[in-house]
Amino acid sequence: MRTRDPKKYLAEINVIPYVDIMLVLLLIFMVTAPFLIQGINIDLPQVDSAPIEDFENNSLTISIDSKGNYFLELDTFRNVSMDLIKLESELKKIIPKNKIEIFIRADSQVIFNDVALLMSSLQKLKPNSINFLTEPKDD
Repeated sequence: MRTRDPKKYLAEINVIPYVDIMLVLLLIFMVTAPFLIQGINIDLPQVDSAPIEDFENNSLTISIDSKGNYFLELDTFRNVSMDLIKLESELKKIIPKNKIEIFIRADSQVIFNDVALLMSSLQKLKPNSINFLTEPKDD
């Protein structure tokens, strides 16, 4: 009678440990993703205001850094500085097709003139609403 060959190796790969590792990594990314700051680094002003409750998908964020550069927070323009004329021409392509809510992220060191020029350009395009993003005041 023939017995099993003790030198024969198992030729299968055990994928259970790999699946466990992937599930742990997925959990880590799911927990940390909401905390990642998107867009350029801006020091928002700190004021007492209520948080945004009904944030819609049809919204657009425009950022202004401390040097007065404008940034359109879209995938195609991510971290690309532009002047007001280029920004306005890009917004003309986006806003008339969709009813969009605009969010403005302006650095606390921005000159008000830069914000006022942006507001004037946005009013000509008539979006649904124009909102300012701020940080809550530290107590």
